[in-house]
Amino acid sequence: MPAPRDLRYPDCVTRTTWALLLFVVAMLPTIPCLAQLRGQIGGDGRYSIGDGQLNFSGTLGENTRDRKRASGSDRVGKYHEQRVSLDRNGIPLTAAIRIYDDKPIALYSLTYESGAPRAVMAFPDFAAVPNGCHLFSYRDHVFAPPAFDGQSGSTPWLIFDDHDHAAIISAASHFFLQRIAGGSKQTQISCDLDEHLDNIPAGFTQQTLIVITKGINHCWDTWGNALTDLQGKIRPANDADIGLKYLGYWTDNGAYYYYNYDPSLGYIGTLLNLADHFRQQQIPVRYMQLDSWWYDKSFTGPDGKVGKTKNPKLPEGEWNRYGGLLDYTADPALFPKGLADFRKQLNLPLITHNRWIDPASPYHQHYRISGVVALDAKWWDDIAAYLQSNGVFSYEQDWLSIIYKHTPDLISTPDAADQFLDGMASACKQHNLTMQYCMPLPCYLLQGSRYDNLTTSRTSDDRFNRSRWRDFLYTSRFASALGIWPWTDVYMSGETYNLLISDLSAGMVGFGDEIGKENRENLRHAVREDGVIVKPDAALVPTDSTYLAEARNVPGPLVSSTYTDHDGLRTGYVFAFANPTLANKAVHISLDEFGLTGPAYVYDYLANRPIHVDADGTFSSPLNGDGVGYYVLAQSGRSGIAFMGDLGKYVGTGKQRIAELHDGPNRLTARVLLAPTERTIQLHGFSAAAPAVSGAGGQAGTVAYDPASQHFTVDITADPGATIHTIDVAFSHD
Repeated sequence: MPAPRDLRYPDCVTRTTWALLLFVVAMLPTIPCLAQLRGQIGGDGRYSIGDGQLNFSGTLGENTRDRKRASGSDRVGKYHEQRVSLDRNGIPLTAAIRIYDDKPIALYSLTYESGAPRAVMAFPDFAAVPNGCHLFSYRDHVFAPPAFDGQSGSTPWLIFDDHDHAAIISAASHFFLQRIAGGSKQTQISCDLDEHLDNIPAGFTQQTLIVITKGINHCWDTWGNALTDLQGKIRPANDADIGLKYLGYWTDNGAYYYYNYDPSLGYIGTLLNLADHFRQQQIPVRYMQLDSWWYDKSFTGPDGKVGKTKNPKLPEGEWNRYGGLLDYTADPALFPKGLADFRKQLNLPLITHNRWIDPASPYHQHYRISGVVALDAKWWDDIAAYLQSNGVFSYEQDWLSIIYKHTPDLISTPDAADQFLDGMASACKQHNLTMQYCMPLPCYLLQGSRYDNLTTSRTSDDRFNRSRWRDFLYTSRFASALGIWPWTDVYMSGETYNLLISDLSAGMVGFGDEIGKENRENLRHAVREDGVIVKPDAALVPTDSTYLAEARNVPGPLVSSTYTDHDGLRTGYVFAFANPTLANKAVHISLDEFGLTGPAYVYDYLANRPIHVDADGTFSSPLNGDGVGYYVLAQSGRSGIAFMGDLGKYVGTGKQRIAELHDGPNRLTARVLLAPTERTIQLHGFSAAAPAVSGAGGQAGTVAYDPASQHFTVDITADPGATIHTIDVAFSHD
């Protein structure tokens, strides 16, 4: 990996000039606000934004006029705003800076007061940027892979220093049309419109969001919440649809039954047999995904090349092809009685996949199609109605990067991207469907800040494996900041680490094994016996220290974390991995990075052992022979008990298992949920002395306690007869 480039002063701005500029800016009348950000547009057209640690400035030139101040509120909060008028290339414009009163957030806007054939200027266009900082962004490439530099394109830019001060700059509107770029030495940050955009209408407003705060992950969360608030999105919970709540089975690329079936049974017979097998083996699959094999396609690939039959070992047919969509209905050769009849026999709800529209599709004669995608609301309504009537609960739009490449209107026409994606979201919402994006570019994830029913997005390439882990975690940071739950993609149920990361992502858990080769015991670490996923509150993302280490090219494990929070009682979950050949395979962790103070305990889940925490709140642990470590962190509260929940689950305190947790003097109580077929689970934690344990709605066994490690375990058995067993367990000290 190349060394990250620092942001430096422009050649034309010396340190003395920069200091003088900041002094002048400070003396100019500023927009009054309670936030830590200060910004304004001066009488000479200079504008700035900063918090005293990270500061940015640029200029509109000296032809500004009609300076106005205003205050008000929007979905983000109360603000003060300054506006000026100016002309550029004969086009009248209004530039504005909105600073929120009690949040470290600013919104820049540039409005075209009359139509323009092309974009006429960038705003903001920061010519003076913080010194000695690191850059992070996402590439305009399939699945939005991360980059420790400033990529030009639709990506947000993260700027951070060695002291954990961070800023994020991104588009806040027209996500397909806006671009962020830097100078050749990355000494400039400009926010402009795409050069291909034609005929900008009067009233068109380009918005840019800027967040400056302490903490990289805190900055991501503040930025993401501001953007979704601005768009009016209701962020979906981590159990917002069937796919997020339950274990699923996938037939996509990398799964055993991707364009593959038992020839003696046919596709329907194979999948029906599979579902019966799951029931007999008590593998609690609660939905099934149908990939591109279920509908008719051409032989023509997205590049225009004519391909061959997808699986030559199976009968030819319009379903068994690689090319573009011809007709989005179930292929009659596979489903002679239709999709609804199959779903009824399967007795499972469905997620269905879709791709780009082929140039030869009859849809071109009946709907408004641009490039390879429908901009016609009627088309979206028709396919969403078809899916709803056939027992589908979620629509997966794949090949988004290819759609972007082969639909020029998305970046040349002001409203084409909205017609495409608003049309999809609106129709799906009307027909009670959630959505999943696959193969997104950064602009798609940004656009997803608009849609309540965009519950998930792939943030990893096909067939999840170790080579995908790094990019998945960094891109999950992007998606989850915007209220989109990340999905790893399919893996096999016996792949412990892939299953663990999928569970910790707080998104979907789904596998794609051949019948009879499932690992039921492995799956039980992630799900209850009724198929409910036991998961954390937030997605697994790289820690602040990991960003800094990678930016500085410091070798070592990539450390990522997530958590559950029960009324302030937090459990941390930390996943770390390194190249197995790396000489230094130890992980060194400070508990305060995870919000834990006071007496705290660590449990090495993979090695099944407690870890000693030093007096300074740090611990070190060698990674295992695979270069992997997984640690559960808990704080000892007023009760004196550091509770870690269900020992048999990756996320022992997930709210699907531990519904409530209350900590008081010498007493901790937990409301424990068991599925109907679950009888006994084992709870564990740490305490300076063996706690007394009692249960209401169930029985507590004998406490096993190790005085040396202070680790305890206890079996909890449910009373018979309840549909969902709820047991109130109390841990106490004399």
